[in-house]
Amino acid sequence: MTAHTHQTAPTQFVEANGIRFAYRRFGKPGGVPIVFNQHYLGTMDYWDPAVTDGLARDREVILFDNAGVSSSSGEVPTTFEQMGANAVAFIRALGVNKVDVLGFSIGGTVTQALTLAEPQLVRRLVLVGTGPRGGEGMATLTPEAQRIFGASYAEPDLLWQHVHFDGTETSQAAGAAFLRRFRLRRENRSRPCPSGVRRARIRTST
Repeated sequence: MTAHTHQTAPTQFVEANGIRFAYRRFGKPGGVPIVFNQHYLGTMDYWDPAVTDGLARDREVILFDNAGVSSSSGEVPTTFEQMGANAVAFIRALGVNKVDVLGFSIGGTVTQALTLAEPQLVRRLVLVGTGPRGGEGMATLTPEAQRIFGASYAEPDLLWQHVHFDGTETSQAAGAAFLRRFRLRRENRSRPCPSGVRRARIRTST
């Protein structure tokens, strides 16, 4: 077991496909690592430490930011195929030949593209809060999403308490606990995604 956790793992960099990928590795080395692909506007710091540290007790966890996100260089692709190809290049650059892959939301679509492109690389895939490729109307938020994303919050990260949790007292209490975990990492946090990432991801989803 490495001494690092979600909160303390150092940000490292590896180059592949002309991109300098930012990533973190922690947990129990050896065996098949699990690679995480994040949601729409998320970075490495948007994963819940309760999930990543829980998995890291028994296996190695690898978090990374795809091209153009936070500290990773390059442009955000406008196709899932290119995002998947970037993820494959990143994994190969680490010298890893077999992975399990977890994808959340848009990250789940990237995970599917990755697996279709390099099925021999992926042992298992876990798809969370995702589906197949989007289509007509994906760029238009539902009224519920418009209210959430259009609201003003005393602190910007309070947005995620409403995105990921419903309005019941029990769910909001769970959301507040998530935010406390979300904020645990104080040093070397990933930069939030700029507006260009938002625009590129919307084009990708349509």
